[in-house]
Amino acid sequence: MRDAYDKLFVFIDRAEFFQNSIEDIIYIEQSISENLWSTLKYDVLNNNPVYIRGYGRDAKKTKYFIEFYKVLFDNNYVLKDANNNAQPTKLLKEYTDYCKVSKDGKNGKIKILNYQISHLFGKTKNPLLFNAPWNMAYIPKYLDPFTGHETQGKHSNEFKKLISSVLKDKLSYFIDDYNKIIDEFVSSRLEDALDQTRRNLRLTKKEFKRFEADCRLELQKI
Repeated sequence: MRDAYDKLFVFIDRAEFFQNSIEDIIYIEQSISENLWSTLKYDVLNNNPVYIRGYGRDAKKTKYFIEFYKVLFDNNYVLKDANNNAQPTKLLKEYTDYCKVSKDGKNGKIKILNYQISHLFGKTKNPLLFNAPWNMAYIPKYLDPFTGHETQGKHSNEFKKLISSVLKDKLSYFIDDYNKIIDEFVSSRLEDALDQTRRNLRLTKKEFKRFEADCRLELQKI
């Protein structure tokens, strides 16, 4: 077997590359995230506008999740994000020193290149995690070959384990709080919410099977 990454790490020290790459991730500061997270939890559970990423081909099935959250959270204002990344872009621009578009620093921000906005733990059809300030960051684009679903091999697998461990340690306060919401609020209501959504949308067994699986995945604990 020939692995291109074996060739790469002949020229670059792998451990140093992994460590420096993880240290180059840009987050919203914890104190700011704590305040934003408290507001977000209140908004989700008190019928205030919150956002999710589109669901299904051309986002045509986003209405499934919108209906589901009307039942689960009693929230009638779960909305599709305008371009699937508008809210994260807005938050990172406002609450870090960086943004992707800067007019010669006139907005007081440092222009950022070759970084992408990523949800660290995914689950972007979950309004708690799509909008959670601690679940989003600017990540160097050169990490794509090590974190993407399409990548394979020992180097990618080991990096995924490493970054997962680092993130879970760094963000343990928020993860524990999020998992508590799932345990204490979501779990007891999930089955009834799924059944009510199926009836409200009049979904066939085939249509509902895939949606149900996706709901359970989105609302898993981290």
